This record gives sequence, C-alpha cells and structure tokens, in this order.
Amino acid sequence: MKRQKGFSLIELLVSMAIVVAVVGVAIGALIQAQRATEAVAFEANDQENLRAGMHFMIKDIAQAGEGIPPGGISVPNTGAGGTSAIIRPGMSAGVIFPNPAPIPPSFPGGFLSLTALVPGSQIGQIGKGVDPVTNAVLAGNPTDVINVLYADDVLVDASANANHLYEFPVYQPVNLPVGTQTCNAGAASSAAVLDPNGAFLVLDPACFLMPGKTNPITVGNLIMFQNQNGTAVEYVTAVNGQTISFSGGDPANLNATGAPAGTVTQLGPGGTFPPTIISRVWMVSYYLDSTTNPSHPQLIRQVNYPNYPAGSPANPPTAIADNIEALSFSYDITGSTDPLGTYPVGPGNTPAPVSPDTPNQIRAVNIFLAGRSDQTYSPVATPQFLRNNLSTQVSVRSLSFTNQFGTAASATAPPP
Repeated sequence: MKRQKGFSLIELLVSMAIVVAVVGVAIGALIQAQRATEAVAFEANDQENLRAGMHFMIKDIAQAGEGIPPGGISVPNTGAGGTSAIIRPGMSAGVIFPNPAPIPPSFPGGFLSLTALVPGSQIGQIGKGVDPVTNAVLAGNPTDVINVLYADDVLVDASANANHLYEFPVYQPVNLPVGTQTCNAGAASSAAVLDPNGAFLVLDPACFLMPGKTNPITVGNLIMFQNQNGTAVEYVTAVNGQTISFSGGDPANLNATGAPAGTVTQLGPGGTFPPTIISRVWMVSYYLDSTTNPSHPQLIRQVNYPNYPAGSPANPPTAIADNIEALSFSYDITGSTDPLGTYPVGPGNTPAPVSPDTPNQIRAVNIFLAGRSDQTYSPVATPQFLRNNLSTQVSVRSLSFTNQFGTAASATAPPP
C-alpha cells in the first residue's frame, strides 16, 4: 500500500495567508480605483453644472444694451431728482430698484430709468453650504444680483412678410380706421391705435399680425415705446387678437401708475403721439435661491417678472445650476471721473459704479461662480464635498466701444 501525498497543515495555512494577502491588496486597489472614479465623476458633474450656469449668464450679459437707448428706458417716476417704485426681480417680494438720496447717490436723482445693466452688490440671498458629516446647513456670505436688459430683435409676425415689431412706427390715427392704414414709415398714417394713457395698443394686422412667430407676444412681456419725446416701458397683462393690454396692478409697477414722468402719457402730450417705435425687451435677472432648499442652493435665471396672473403665472423662475454656494459680479468702468482711490482695486474691478459714475459706463462684467458636488466623497473615514469654481470676464457688446480719441477738431483745439 502506497503512502498518499498531500499538503501539510502548515503549508495550507501559509498558502491561504498568501491568497488572503493578495486578495486584500487587489480589493484595496479596486476600492481606491472606485473612489478615484467616483471623485472624477463628482468633479465632472460639478464642473458641468458650473459651466451650464456660466453659459446662460455669458449669453445674456453679452447682449445687454442691444436695442436699448444709451441712457436706458424711462420708468414711471416723480420727475427730475425724484423717485420711482419699480419692483426689482431677484429680490424679496415687493423690493424696488434703488432710490438713493441725490447725495451721495449710486444713481443720481433716483432710479428714473432701466439701464442695460443694473448691479446689485451683496443684496442677494446668503450663500449656504452643508456640513458633510452632520448635513447641517452652514451660512456663508451675501451673494450678488444682476439685472440685464436688451431688446428682442428677432420677433417677427405671423404673416408671410415676416414683419418685425419695431419695423413700422406707431401713429395716433387721424380719421383713419384701423386696418385701412399702410405700413409706411413715412406716411401720415397709423400702424396702430395707442391709448393716450398707455392702457392698450391695437396693432394694424398689415403691419404686425399678432401674436408673432416662434416666441409670440404674450402676458408677461415688456414693451418699450420710443419717440422724440422720450421712452417708456409697460408690462403686457392681456393679449386679445390685435390688442395688447397694459392694465394696472402689474407685478412690476409699470402700468397705470399716474406718475408725472416716465410713462406713455408723456410720450404723447395732449394725446397726440409723434411717430413711435415699439419693441419687445427682455429683463433677465440672475440670483441665488438658498431659501427654497437651503441644502441645495440654485442659480436662478428670471425672465421679466414671475407670479402674474395668479391663476396661470407667466415666466416662472428657472433653475439653471444646482448646489451653488457663491455668486458675485464686478464691473469694468470706463471714463471714471471719481477721484483716485474711490475704487480700492481700481475702476476695472468694482462691485458697482460710484457716483458720479453710472451703470452706463460699464464695459465688461466679471463673473465668479462657486459650487459643490451633489453628494459627499469619502476618500478616508470622514466624508467631504468636492468644490469648484469658475470665473470669466464678459465684454458687453453694445457697451464696449467708446470714442477715446475725440474728433480731429477736439484733438487740435487749444486748451481752455
């Protein structure tokens, strides 16, 4: 009988120990690889989230001032050196645009017009973070708000001619019924019926067939009026066929205010309007919402005004980035007349124009956006969030070019 060969107990224990060690190393490497992959995914998601928010802001800010008069659009106010009560999107309900005292003002004489850019340094909601261990909400610093204004130059009507809204001046009709006028900018006819108090506007269908294509005129739109007497803007409260209504009680406080300045009434003294151009304008506001869900603050893009009418509100706020903890803007000011030292880091990086400088002197906007990952990352025993930020400068196309050299005559004229 032959003796059977095999492994001794010691040999089995040694081999098992080696196998366990190898498997342990392999599992450790797999865990590290999994964590690294997880970190890369979190970083990529965070970066993509920030880029999405930055994309929207760059696109809107670059268009600021397009089709807007250089001094902005007049709003209902109490007159020279007076005040207004225009609601500011991106703020708490009922908060108005600033109306500082004339000395020292941010907007000399009160807020009498909507400018292409309206800075709002540290007036937004508090930026908030989250403790990765306890999930407690942590308060940070106040964030900024920005309001951007530009005209819609792509709106065309529903006719085969594809007429633009701003293409034909509006005339107050004289002995000509609506529909019989010609859409000729040089003719003494009417392209619309404009109520002397700005309560409604009836468009001639031959000039602009309502409601328009692609993004038609609807409740919540802002309509700008321009003529030789000035500018005004109103909020659309109803659309019925060719009639656009601007009733009082709108969420912006733009309609039927009875103010002595800055309204449609002042554009047509005695109820007679000179040729008046009408355009649709967009007011786009960016702000941080850290109140609705403090654990996941969101970057909000607000077009015009929300929450009107009550039954079916137009223009709801749109979240364009999640888990945003900081939002700030600074501005490049050209032609500053303030004494040296007014801007601590220079007029090329200021949180707001300082009087006598105004927002009309802004030429570029510097944006800073910071956010965190949606979930915690656990490279060690203690979990943590991955954080990232983006910053960029946007040249405002319609405000970027200024004459810094003067005319030949001014260049050669003797000093005073």
